[in-house]
Amino acid sequence: MRFTKMHGVGNDFLIFDPGEVEGEDLAGLARRSCERHFGVGADGILIPARSESADLRMIYLNSDGSEAEMCGNGIRCLARYARDYELVEFPEGGELTVETGSGIKAISVFEDGSSRVDMGPPVVDSGLSLAGHDFHRVSMGNPHAVAFLDSDEAVDGVDLPGIGPRMEHDPAFPAGTNVEFIHVRDGHDLRMRIWERGAGETLASGTGSCAVAVAAIHLGLAKSPVEVELDGGVVRVEWAGGPEPVYMTGPAEYVCEGELLTPDVDEHPQEQSQDQGGH
Repeated sequence: MRFTKMHGVGNDFLIFDPGEVEGEDLAGLARRSCERHFGVGADGILIPARSESADLRMIYLNSDGSEAEMCGNGIRCLARYARDYELVEFPEGGELTVETGSGIKAISVFEDGSSRVDMGPPVVDSGLSLAGHDFHRVSMGNPHAVAFLDSDEAVDGVDLPGIGPRMEHDPAFPAGTNVEFIHVRDGHDLRMRIWERGAGETLASGTGSCAVAVAAIHLGLAKSPVEVELDGGVVRVEWAGGPEPVYMTGPAEYVCEGELLTPDVDEHPQEQSQDQGGH
C-alpha cells in the first residue's frame, strides 16, 4: 500500500490514493499507519476522493481513527499533492475546490507549493471557564476552545497532556474540541500551542491557527493580518471580521514516499521510505 508523507509546519499526514485503500477499514488504517513506533507516524491520513460538487473531496482521519470535518494544514498538503500528481486539471493561477465536512474550500496553490485557503466564515460562540482558564469558543467548521495567557513562557509551560484530554472530552463539548493556548505578542503576532481533538498535542494546526487569530481579532487584541507562530513554524491568517471568510496561508512540504506493509505480511506495519528531497 503506497503512501506519500507530507507536512504543513510540522503537522504531518499520510496521503493514500483512493485505489490503494478501497475496501479498507480507514479507521484501523489511520491508527495503524499513524502510530509512531510500529507504523509510519503521522497526525492523520488524507485521501483525495471524487466529488460531485468540487474538484476533489478530502477524507481526513485523525491518528486515533476518528474522522474530522476539516484540517487546515492537511488541505494545503492535499492541494499541492493534487497539483503535482495531476489529479485534476489545475489552470495556472486558478483555484482548486475541495469538498470537506465543513463545506467547499477554495485553495490557491503558489509556485513554491505553499497555498492560500479560503477557510470560510468563523462562528464565535460564548466563553466558559474550565480547568482554571477562561476559554473562548470558535468554530472553523470544527470546534476550538482558545485561552489567552500573558507570556510566551506561560504558553510554553502549559501542561497540555494534562489539560488537553480533560478539555477535549468535557461535557461542555459533546463532539469534543481542539484546545489552544496563546499569547498575543503584539497586534499582528501570536504564539500558540494546541491539543488536537483525536490526535493529541501536535506541532501545528491550520484550523487552530485561524481560530486563535479570529478570537484575538474579535476581542480587539489583534488586527489582520496575523502571524501565528506554532511549534512547527508560522502561518498567516487574514480576517476582516463579521461574516467575512478567514484566509490562511502557509507551506506544504514533502517528506517521503513509501510502502506500508499489511498486517498479514508483518505483525507490525512498517515503512519502506525513500527521501524525495522536496519532490
